[in-house]
Amino acid sequence: MDLALRPMSTSQVLDRTFHLYRNNFVLFAGIAIITPALKLISLLVQLKIFGPLVMPQQPEAFTPQFMQALIVRVLIAFVIGSVIYIVGTALASSATAYAVSMVHLGRSTTIAEAYGKVKPIFWRILGLLCRVLALTFGPFILSYVLFLGVALAMAFVAKGSSAQAAFVVVALVGGLLGFALFIGSIVWIFFALCRYALAVPACILEKLPAKYSIVRSRFLTNGAKGRIFGIILLTGLMTVILTYVLQLPALLLSNAVVMTAKTHLSMAATTWIYIADFLGGSLAGPITTIALTLVYYDQRVRKEAFDLQLMMDAMGQSAPAAPTAAASSIG
Repeated sequence: MDLALRPMSTSQVLDRTFHLYRNNFVLFAGIAIITPALKLISLLVQLKIFGPLVMPQQPEAFTPQFMQALIVRVLIAFVIGSVIYIVGTALASSATAYAVSMVHLGRSTTIAEAYGKVKPIFWRILGLLCRVLALTFGPFILSYVLFLGVALAMAFVAKGSSAQAAFVVVALVGGLLGFALFIGSIVWIFFALCRYALAVPACILEKLPAKYSIVRSRFLTNGAKGRIFGIILLTGLMTVILTYVLQLPALLLSNAVVMTAKTHLSMAATTWIYIADFLGGSLAGPITTIALTLVYYDQRVRKEAFDLQLMMDAMGQSAPAAPTAAASSIG
């Protein structure tokens, strides 16, 4: 409770994160398991239907039939994976934020209670997450569309008269513009991830609409994007490293330390890769959300004296007890 009532440095936020996670492991791991579990089930079903992905070793083996089957498989995996990620993240991140708010302020909660608090506003949180994803990755998608447009323009110009000079101009201008937009969109992705990192905690804890949750996040993250980026980077690396360590036995049995397009995995090795991904997501997944929720509270303490609000609320709840006690003593 003492840490909840005073500003924390980045190291203190991380220390508090691991303290809460260690002392409430079942709670947070139980909440976070939904997304990795749904992902594991979908991957195992796809593995049962399509079998392990085997890339041909010879160029002539890339027949139109193989490419068509590969595209269908990739599209199915992308659509199912995207739906699972968005829905699972909306549920798990908001329920985790609520659970963090309870244990951070010295109260108790359960997995069922956390999800119960999320249920009435699930569609609001889902819409918020879709908005954040659109704002974050929209410029990257637009730059990719522009790149395809330039490629089509180059193909069209190459068929016309004076094709060589026009082709060079289109290629040069389009290539430079596309490269600049691509680099800019990558920078924007990291900036936007930090800018909107506190939108979900604001939505679930303050019961704000999606639009105002985004505005709220912009306000709270102002001046704190550097520390938020460091927290996201560090906790993300922890998840990647843990998942890789769990996947390593299957990779070593397949004579590969790093999985590439030429890596041939058996059914058993592929299954273990999926299970390792499930374990890594379940064990390390909650850490980022816990840390960001603590940053949300820390920024409210810094910007809005949230610690004083808590003290005043506590005094307001205890104040009516005094007149009651006095009246009973007079009677």
